[in-house]
Amino acid sequence: MRECKKCHVEILDDTSVCPLCSSVLEESGQGKWRNGYPDVKAVSKKLSFVVRLYSFLAIIVQTVLVIINYLTYRGIWWSAISGIIILYFYITLKYSLQKNNGYKTVILVQLVGAVILMIAADNIVGYQGWSMNYVLPCAILLLNATIGILMIINASNWQSYLLMQILTVLLSAGCVLFWKFHIITSPILTFLSLFASLSMLLGTLIFGERKAKTELKRRFHV
Repeated sequence: MRECKKCHVEILDDTSVCPLCSSVLEESGQGKWRNGYPDVKAVSKKLSFVVRLYSFLAIIVQTVLVIINYLTYRGIWWSAISGIIILYFYITLKYSLQKNNGYKTVILVQLVGAVILMIAADNIVGYQGWSMNYVLPCAILLLNATIGILMIINASNWQSYLLMQILTVLLSAGCVLFWKFHIITSPILTFLSLFASLSMLLGTLIFGERKAKTELKRRFHV
């Protein structure tokens, strides 16, 4: 075991430099530091194994489901829905857990994946439009609510969610375009999501004042 005398931590893996300050490590004495830096490689290997195991089992299960669906086909390829669900959980493991992405990215990936899953399911069972009319705008409303909660919890850094608010406005505007092209036929939730997105962004800009302007300049270099 090695130790960093600058950070006062013990390093459990076999790296030669401190992952915190990049100082050269020395052989540990008698474990006099109380803080220990975790064995990152071991955790990464475990997660990688879990992803590979899931991929192996998923391929087998999906293959069996496709065969069963083919032999008992009654007009609906329900195995496609199971395949999308399996893919959704793979994305969760691969990009949300294994790669340890930030929680903002995780929220967006999970939400987008869930919406795509619902749209695909709607099309597979015979498109009725509920995925676009209700699921998509409700997902935007849920994202707005999540952003609001995160801003309250992380009040000292609320301006960091400004980019996500702009994204919700763009998504809501996209839903309005879908309504214009008759892809969305029941626009009540669509306009509600647009109103909620615009209201939250406008409120942030008005009450945020200098912090909001600084964040916009930092993000868009204007």
